[in-house]
Amino acid sequence: MAKNLSIGIIGAGPGGLALGIFLRKAGFDDFTIFDREDGVGGTWRINTYPGLACDVKSHLYSYSFDLNAQWSRMWSGQAEILQYFERCAHRHRLADHLVLNTEIVSARWEPEHHTWRLQTATGDEHTFDIVVSAVGMFTRPVMPDLVEEEPFTGTIMHTARWDHSVDLRGARVAVLGTGSTAAQLVPEVARQAARVYSVQRSPTWVLPKPDRAYTEREKWLFAHVPLAKKIYRTRLWLRSESNIAVIENGSDKTQEFRGVALRALDTAVADEDLRRRLTPQHPFGCKRLVFATDYLQTLAQPHVRVVSSPARALRARSLVTEDGTELDVDVVLCATGYAAADYLGQLEVRGADGAALSQVWRNGAFAYLGMAVPGFPNFFMLYGPNTNVGSNSVIFMLEAQARYVVRALKHLRRRNFTYIEVRADVVAKFLAKIDTWMQGTVWLTRCSNYFRAANGRVVTQWPRSARDFWLRTRWFRPADYTFEAPAARPVIEVGAQSTGQR
Repeated sequence: MAKNLSIGIIGAGPGGLALGIFLRKAGFDDFTIFDREDGVGGTWRINTYPGLACDVKSHLYSYSFDLNAQWSRMWSGQAEILQYFERCAHRHRLADHLVLNTEIVSARWEPEHHTWRLQTATGDEHTFDIVVSAVGMFTRPVMPDLVEEEPFTGTIMHTARWDHSVDLRGARVAVLGTGSTAAQLVPEVARQAARVYSVQRSPTWVLPKPDRAYTEREKWLFAHVPLAKKIYRTRLWLRSESNIAVIENGSDKTQEFRGVALRALDTAVADEDLRRRLTPQHPFGCKRLVFATDYLQTLAQPHVRVVSSPARALRARSLVTEDGTELDVDVVLCATGYAAADYLGQLEVRGADGAALSQVWRNGAFAYLGMAVPGFPNFFMLYGPNTNVGSNSVIFMLEAQARYVVRALKHLRRRNFTYIEVRADVVAKFLAKIDTWMQGTVWLTRCSNYFRAANGRVVTQWPRSARDFWLRTRWFRPADYTFEAPAARPVIEVGAQSTGQR
C-alpha cells in the first residue's frame, strides 16, 4: 500500500495557497500550511502602506483556475487582492490545513527516518515527509544604515511595517527610496503632509500606469459571458509575453519603452532642472521597472522636494544626506525594499549531514528550476532562485511550480518512495544554462539592483519567457532525481557571472 505522504508548507501566500489547492485536487490530504501572520495572503497581508497596489493587471495577477469577474480596477489595491486570496482559501476548503500565528524558524532533515523536523518560534516541533518553502522573496525588510548622531525624536518606519497610528497630516515627511513602493506611497503622503522630501540615491525609470475602474458592463460580461474573462486574461498574458525582449540590452523593445518613459517624464515635469535630476543614468530595465499614475506629477508639486543625495544620518528632528543637506522632518518612511537575494528569510534549513543551506548558498542562491537543491532531499521551494519573471505575472510562475511539485509527489506516491533528491549533475547543467541565458541581458550591465548576489550572479530573475518556464516544468522527469540516499554527494560550486557590458 502506498505511503500517505505528510507535507509541511511554510507560508500561506499565493504560492502556498496554490500548492494546497493542487494537493487537495490530487488527493493529498495530510498537509499543513504554516504562516506567522493571523491570516492568509502573504505579502498582501503584511504590507498595508497607503497607495499599495499591484503593478500587474488584476486579471493576470490571479489564479488561472479561479478567475475573478469582479475586479474593480485594472490594477487593484492591496485590500482587494488580499480579499481575493482569502476567498480562494475559503472556496477551496483550506481552513482545516492552516496553522496561523505560527512562525517556522528551522527545518532539519532526519536521514534515519527520511523526514523533516520543523521547529516554531515557540519551540514546538512538527515532523513531515516532505517540506515545501513558500516564504517568497520579499520577507526581510532592509532598513537604511543611518548614523544616529542624536536620538531621533520623530518616527521612522519601514513601509512593510506600517504603523497606521502615525498621523501624517501637516507633518514634514521624508520618503527614502525610488522603487515601486515609493512611487505608490509618495502621492498618498503628499495629499496629507505639509512637506515631503523624496530622498533619492538615484532616480528610476517610470512608465505610465493608465489605471481605471472597470465598468459595470465589463464586470457583467466577465461574470456572465462564457470564456469572456479567460479570453481577456489570455490577451493580457500574451501581451506580457511579448515584452520579454525588454530584458535584452539595447533591444528595439527596450528603446521603445525607454522613449515612452522619457516622454512621460517630459509631460509630467515642466522644470528642466528637476527633469534632469529625475532622468536615470542606468540602462533601462536593469532595475525593476516602476509603473505609476501620478508619481512624477507629485514630485513636481510645490510642497514636494526631490533630494538627489542618499540619507546618511539622523539628528533629533532632522535627516542629513550624504552631501550635508539637513532636512527638518517629523517622519522618515523607508521604502528601501527587501533582502530579496537572501532566500528563505530568517529560516534555517539543514539538509543531509547537517549542512546549512545558507552555507551551500554562500556564493549565491541556486536551485534546479528554482525548486530543488542537492543535499536537501524531500525539500522544495516555490518562488526560489531565478524564478522572478521579468515581464509577466509571478502568479503564473507560482502555479507552474506548484503543479510541478505535486507531479513529483504523485510520482513518489505511485512508486511508494519516501526519498527524492535532485541530482547534482542535473543542477550543474541547469545553472550553466542560466548563466548562458543571462549573457546579453540588461541585468548584467553596470547597475545596482536586488537581483544580484554579492559575487555578481543574478540569482532572482528568470532570463527567459514565462512560457519557457511553463514548458520546462510541464512534466516531471524522474531521471533528474534519485530516490534513495546516495553514499556520497558531489559539491556544486557556483562562481560569479560575467558582468557583461560595462
